[in-house]
Amino acid sequence: MHLKANKFSGSGNEIILIDFLIQKGSISSGDVKKIVKTGQANFDQLIAIEPPSNKETDLKVKIFNQDGSEAENCVNGARCLGKYVFDSALIPKKKFVVETDAGEWKIISHPDNEYSVQLKPPNFETGLDSLPKPNKKNRYDLILSNCTLEVIVVNLGNPHAIIFDVNIFEKPLEDWGKELQNSQYFPDGVNLSLAEIVTTNKINLRVFERGVGETRSCGSGACAAVVAGNKEKRLKNKVEVNFKMGKLVIKYEENKRFLTARGRADFLEKLTLEI
Repeated sequence: MHLKANKFSGSGNEIILIDFLIQKGSISSGDVKKIVKTGQANFDQLIAIEPPSNKETDLKVKIFNQDGSEAENCVNGARCLGKYVFDSALIPKKKFVVETDAGEWKIISHPDNEYSVQLKPPNFETGLDSLPKPNKKNRYDLILSNCTLEVIVVNLGNPHAIIFDVNIFEKPLEDWGKELQNSQYFPDGVNLSLAEIVTTNKINLRVFERGVGETRSCGSGACAAVVAGNKEKRLKNKVEVNFKMGKLVIKYEENKRFLTARGRADFLEKLTLEI
């Protein structure tokens, strides 16, 4: 089966979208693995666009990581979806709502090729069963083979562990991220972030995504880092998050249960994939 697809960049995150509203078919984890194994395309996440399952939403998506595993959330992918929908006039609305396994995305188009996605607020209680008791800072000390990591844990439908540090580009993020996947602490894997605070409204960020590895950017990782910094009163409610490639602006208002990410999304190329 051949599937038409479109590839985008969400602040450096490479996203493939396959629209099953305009073509027949479906895609599975095995199909995603085949696409990677046969070298048909490079990407961080692949998103299948499907019809909604309820009247309150406009679309439904299924999200796959590069290794074929399913992901609950993909904020950069949401903004790429926004560009695709608005550019193709797929939905005649100024904003639209998307079903995901982690809740709903509310996507809006802005000037200068920017798109924002509003998602449900973070959860600080999920995914803690396999962690040690929190320390005096309400962080978690994770013992690895060569060091101990002190992390803040945030769940955005997908799990995140955040470390605030300095000189983050000198740290072995890849090694730490690989060791934490399927560890006693995170049996289902985790997105590990290294955040360096520049000012109270600006940070630098590196993210190791489960099922992918270190990526050029990560939307949900940016959200999780800002939420974690805000919780500890180290960051303000509106923060610019800078990656090696691209940036996002995250707004988080805990009292209003409001979390949104805004940034660029750019079309890269059309693809035909064989599964």
